[in-house]
Amino acid sequence: MPFIYRSIFCLGFFLVSFHSFSQTRPLVGQVLDSLNRPIPYANVVAINQSTQKIGGFGITNEEGRFKVTLVLGSQYLLRVSFVGYRQFERLVSEWDPEVQMQVVLEQSDTELGLVEVVSEMPVTMNGDTLTYKTDAFTTGTERKLGDVLEKLPGFEVDDNGEVKVQGKKVDKVMVDGKAFFDGDTKLATKNLPANAVDRVQVLKNFNEIAPVRGLDNDETLALNIQLKDGKKNMVFGDLTAGGGLEERYLGHANVFYYAPKLNLNLIAGSNNVGEQTFTLQDYFRFSGGMAGLSSRTGSRVSISSDDLGIPMASRDNAASLETHLGALNFNYTPSKKWRHSGFAIGSASDNKLGSSSYRTYLNSGENNEELLTTASQVENKSGLFKYGLTFTPKEETYVKYSFFGKISDIANSNVQNSNFGQVEQNLATRQTRTPYSLQQKIEWYHAPSEKRVFSMEANWERKFQDPLYDLTTNRKPFGDFLPVMDQETYRFLQNQEIHTQTIEGAFNYYHILNATNHLNWSLGYQNISQSLLGSMRQAEAAEGFETFANDSEFDIQDVYLGMTYKTKWKKVILSPSLYLHRYAWQDEQQGSELDYDKVLLLPGMYAKWAIKSNRSLTYRFQTEANFMDIQNLAAGYVLQDYNAVFQGNRFLENGLYYTHSLNFNHFDMFSGFNLFGDLVWQRKQNELITSTEFMGINRLLTVLNIEPTNETVNGNLRIDKRFNRFKFELGGRWNAFATNLVLDEMPSRNEQFSQTYDTKLTTTFFKVLEVDLGYAFTANNYSSGAIRNTFTTHSPKLEIDLDIYKGLKLNADYTYNTYLNQASGIRSDFEFLNAFLSYQGKSSPWEVRLSVWNILDTRSIRRDSFSENLISTYAYLVQPRYGILSVKFDL
Repeated sequence: MPFIYRSIFCLGFFLVSFHSFSQTRPLVGQVLDSLNRPIPYANVVAINQSTQKIGGFGITNEEGRFKVTLVLGSQYLLRVSFVGYRQFERLVSEWDPEVQMQVVLEQSDTELGLVEVVSEMPVTMNGDTLTYKTDAFTTGTERKLGDVLEKLPGFEVDDNGEVKVQGKKVDKVMVDGKAFFDGDTKLATKNLPANAVDRVQVLKNFNEIAPVRGLDNDETLALNIQLKDGKKNMVFGDLTAGGGLEERYLGHANVFYYAPKLNLNLIAGSNNVGEQTFTLQDYFRFSGGMAGLSSRTGSRVSISSDDLGIPMASRDNAASLETHLGALNFNYTPSKKWRHSGFAIGSASDNKLGSSSYRTYLNSGENNEELLTTASQVENKSGLFKYGLTFTPKEETYVKYSFFGKISDIANSNVQNSNFGQVEQNLATRQTRTPYSLQQKIEWYHAPSEKRVFSMEANWERKFQDPLYDLTTNRKPFGDFLPVMDQETYRFLQNQEIHTQTIEGAFNYYHILNATNHLNWSLGYQNISQSLLGSMRQAEAAEGFETFANDSEFDIQDVYLGMTYKTKWKKVILSPSLYLHRYAWQDEQQGSELDYDKVLLLPGMYAKWAIKSNRSLTYRFQTEANFMDIQNLAAGYVLQDYNAVFQGNRFLENGLYYTHSLNFNHFDMFSGFNLFGDLVWQRKQNELITSTEFMGINRLLTVLNIEPTNETVNGNLRIDKRFNRFKFELGGRWNAFATNLVLDEMPSRNEQFSQTYDTKLTTTFFKVLEVDLGYAFTANNYSSGAIRNTFTTHSPKLEIDLDIYKGLKLNADYTYNTYLNQASGIRSDFEFLNAFLSYQGKSSPWEVRLSVWNILDTRSIRRDSFSENLISTYAYLVQPRYGILSVKFDL
């Protein structure tokens, strides 16, 4: 069925279904106090007198106005509550949506009743804390925390389990006030059982360190998941096991033990159906350890990541996936003063990927196109451990010691065939590494008086990387660049060992001038030491290639003094900052040593305008000095790919990055209209860029500072509107960059403009069928000199959630994609249909589930990418149709 007909069919189904809506009518009103002043954030609840369930609720806006949409034909008890006032109640059976009801609340002198009222409110606000009573929003069919959060106003949960509230990403997740797996949102949303959740608290400007609370500008957003009373002193969770044809299997366990002093969370899983409890992305995010100190001051050394060149597999781009996980998180609080916390995570994966890519090299020659087919196997084993000890003898003192460790074993094997200009090349590569990292950090905060706060932090880290690159090819590589004799096959082995040690410390003094003004003085030091030992040789050869030998040492010190001032004037917060850095670095290699030093003044700015309580505009400006690492300085050659050789440049200077960001937030529960947007503009002066010299298909790469300014602009806008019985969402994302490069010794300018638009309609029919109809469009425009290309993707999507009968439930999702490479005229249509049929009897702990993925048996998908010297469009193999029958038991 052509793309346009599928889209019309989905839209028609959705529109026709609107006739099944129950008839509703809004009830509008205003809440005032005895002096006729509006009361904002009052809870308005309408309780259906027939079912004794909440038929609708609302929160008053700044003018005290509310709107509650109710189904006609029922009688409701309208209950209006606000802390400090007596509860208002009135029976309502008929109302005019054009006539505003006036509610007057009288002040209350008692406290006991208020506590009881608050416990029944669906939404309450207290300062920077917004609390949702989840039972008011859920239907009882939700499986995990992520399903619950998706039902709450202002929440978004993406396919990876990441959470946004009112357009802002959630940075930390806690359960009953204690960190859950170091605050990871994905492990929480994918594993916490929905039936254990009582309330969800949104904590704005969160900081667990009491002495500096409110003094920084981080705007950390945290979620605190409050468990139901019956889940706070017991073991709960679920166990799942399943199997299918072709030796498909799935096993998963979530076990949670909660007691007043000890919390334990155990997550384990093993499967070969693409259920990724813990991905490589998760591993590298966790393995980032504890945040450095100098990065807060605008100073950064870009140390190359451990995962360089390792593909990230998922169900929609891998031919097969096998993953295993064991994770334990603990929180032990023997007393109010002491708290022990941490986690241990072990994971393993074995993924197979297959792809064919059509590459366009950005060279000036006639031959610039390559067809590359690849079959890959990625194996990863990793272990992570973190322990923290917190001591808070009193509210004004906070001390914490943290230790973090990681180790991994990664192997990436590839069998490739390259066809370039009628020249065919067969390749086999294998990349392995066993990196590890150890880190310790100690923090001390103390407020001896209301006017003064002191803090000290120290951080030590040691990292090790040992990448091994093994290349076998049937053609002589790099022409005459490598002095090798002609043979039938050529094999090269490249070894590297990279050691990195970081020592840093910072002292801060906060002087609170008054309730709206304070000063922060910072004094800090950072030292990063690196060594690199590398070589490459031809297999069975006694000696290596001299030009590929590296024996380098690099050391950089940063001493800084900074001042930040923060003031609040009415609804505006201003916080300028200024940091004076003195840098010194040494580079020793090839029998010589180079020494440099530099003084930089790095300004910054934070400003926030709280236009209204539900509307704000935030601006940030940061100047960042970005320094090189040893891998960019080493002058010996390094083999990066079968057709790419890299050489560092020991004469590099730092780059200066100027970043401006603007964020707008509008959240209105009264009208059901929310608008979130952000814009980031970054200018990069003296940036480190890649210079490419082409030799046919081969590339010689180096790095240098470039004078012209490189620029990047990113934008994001999201709108959602709730109507009587459905929700409408519309969003857009834009990315544009202009990068000045050197290609074949000639200045060149690469430009990219990517745009994505998506929309979704969500509604419920007869309280048993929830339908999501979505559509997304993506266009990627790439240009470099005379070479230009545009890739577009159209993706309509339909999801249904149907309660068939008494615990029998069907979930299904269908996505159709049309992908077009405009330059070559290549078009690809691919679609996915997944269905999940489950049954769980009322009050039964058992659930039986039949899952079938890729029912239409799609075998490949399309993607594209743009780098400094080539444009690629890929066709990835995906897993064929498969099914599994599983049984879940709720503990």
